[in-house]
Amino acid sequence: MLNVAAVFSDHMVLQRQKPIAVFGEADGPVKVSLAGAGAEAAPVNGRFEAFLPPMEAGGPFELKVTCGGETRAFSDVMVGEVWLCGGQSNMEFMLMNDRHGARQVAEGDDALLRFYTVNQEGKIDEAMLARERATAWKPLSPGACGDVSAVACYAGQMLRERLGVAVGMLICCVGGTEACCWVPGEALREFPEGRAKLAEFERNVEGITEEMFERADAEYRARVDAWCAVADAMKRADANVRAEQIIAKAGDFPWPPPTGPHMLRRPGGLWENMTARITPYTARGLFWYQGETDSGNPGAYPAMFTQLIRRWRQGFRDDGLWVVAAQLPGFGADPAQEDWPGIRGAQQAVCDSVPGCALACLLDLGERNDIHPWDKRPAARRMAALALEKAYGLEPPESAEAPRLVSAGRDGDAVVLRFSRPIHVSGDPSGLTVNGGPAAGLLVGDGALRLDAPAGARVAYAQENWPEVCLYGDNGLPAFPFEIEV
Repeated sequence: MLNVAAVFSDHMVLQRQKPIAVFGEADGPVKVSLAGAGAEAAPVNGRFEAFLPPMEAGGPFELKVTCGGETRAFSDVMVGEVWLCGGQSNMEFMLMNDRHGARQVAEGDDALLRFYTVNQEGKIDEAMLARERATAWKPLSPGACGDVSAVACYAGQMLRERLGVAVGMLICCVGGTEACCWVPGEALREFPEGRAKLAEFERNVEGITEEMFERADAEYRARVDAWCAVADAMKRADANVRAEQIIAKAGDFPWPPPTGPHMLRRPGGLWENMTARITPYTARGLFWYQGETDSGNPGAYPAMFTQLIRRWRQGFRDDGLWVVAAQLPGFGADPAQEDWPGIRGAQQAVCDSVPGCALACLLDLGERNDIHPWDKRPAARRMAALALEKAYGLEPPESAEAPRLVSAGRDGDAVVLRFSRPIHVSGDPSGLTVNGGPAAGLLVGDGALRLDAPAGARVAYAQENWPEVCLYGDNGLPAFPFEIEV
């Protein structure tokens, strides 16, 4: 018996310059060969993991996996760069729905930019396994990739432009998911915030049978399909149709989904049913765009996000796996229900404290009345630019680093704020406050900001769900939000 994991298919991209993991199920010794290199592995409890030696970029090759008299052969295999793409709906947001997506879908043509999308699954059964076996890598070609992540596509294009090798984008995301969904269940039991999420889930599903859940889930899916049919038709008719216009015709998007023991968005569930299915596929790094659904409890996010990074690195057998995260943009959510500044601050704190992490500032890329900005190119290119600079040590084609506050000190009756690069004030400066009120004495000089402020003043910038974005670096990127007592 030999079953190679479904993530291995024709047209796949394998990571260069690292040991290449090949894995699946077998009932005897396994041999793997690629471009003259080979590896062997003995299965443990029916699962095998073989590691080919590091290779330089090249191809197309044939990958062969053999066990006894069975052989699986995969053609048009490239060795290049692989990036995981994880998170919730803004990572899931399909290319066909992007503001520029219609042209990109019709004209996108690059045989060396390839995508694999993990199926969204709530439980592992025979039907799920059959759907999984039907998945495959696909190159970017006209009309073929409208259903891939827009962020993955645009980021992959920048990587292709700069690196000049094959690039594979391995997409594993689900809309409306908390970070706890992407952390293994056993890991959630190791820290208080994780245990709290597990306990909450157990209380919520008490008394709900599998049959009850499946019935409710089928009804919910039908409502979602009906809503999406209306929305998709409106988008096809008018690429610039607004969210409020769709809602006026289709109604609010059906939410939340029903609760049940095998609900898609349960703590640990997406790790078990999606991420674990592709581990330990060798990759360079992870693009992560998530946090919106955690905005109701930002205090738990630093621990949860830290654990997520640690466990993804463990699962993919790579402590050096780079993480490039997207900081949440502006959105006009109800501040009584959602704390987006709290999530932004948590994202900054984690990315600043965990080695091998970078954060893309998207503060100016939000839409007040739509949680899903329809133009994914700027966000994707900022993330890809950070990857080029941090993970590869290359100069990106666009600026990568947003200005951040590095020091604050008194100068007589004023406070002087210094940033990582020269900044300027643009537009309405009301997003910058001193002790909760408008900032006065606003002067910019020598790359610094000088504000009138009494002793013990608290200076804050962009601490609202939908902030006034007014501080920009000399590279055109918005400054990271901050709040500091001087």
